[in-house]
Amino acid sequence: EDTLRFKAFLTFCIIFISTIITEAHEGIFLKFSIGPGFMTEVSSINGSGLIIGAKNHAIGWCVNEKLALFIGEFGGLIKEKVGEYNYINLDAFGPGFTYYALSNIQVSVSGGYSQAAFAQEWTEATGDVKGKGYGINMSVEKEWMASKRVGLGTGAQAFYIKTQNTDFEFINFSLKGMVTFYLTPVR
Repeated sequence: EDTLRFKAFLTFCIIFISTIITEAHEGIFLKFSIGPGFMTEVSSINGSGLIIGAKNHAIGWCVNEKLALFIGEFGGLIKEKVGEYNYINLDAFGPGFTYYALSNIQVSVSGGYSQAAFAQEWTEATGDVKGKGYGINMSVEKEWMASKRVGLGTGAQAFYIKTQNTDFEFINFSLKGMVTFYLTPVR
């Protein structure tokens, strides 16, 4: 447990120190965002629930001032009783792009491989995987530059996840806060 804390602290320090020598909206970036939301499952479960933590994280490259390409992860932890389970964990992973509009408003779209896992406790990260399939995500965010290297923001996201073998269909709407670290050294 101490080793895990040390690794987390070391990772934080590396990211923090890296942001001291970067220029915003250039090169490599790392974005973390999380927030509450609402989910509806429209096929097998046919129910709705609150998303305790909807996420939308990315690591990517700002191609220019208007376009970024990234690999992202999105999903959420849902408090919903389904049979013997109390939680549903949705995860999706794949490529995407961000368009930077006027006034640092960003529109991002991503999609890729997804899975739905069911758990009895929220601490069970993966639980019992009940389906694998695909997911599509769209988010609109407003970013304020806290410094030349760090952006803070808020936004909304919607995603759709469908599993192939179990035919679950999840639709999510959520609000989120975000922090973006721009990691490319100044030239």
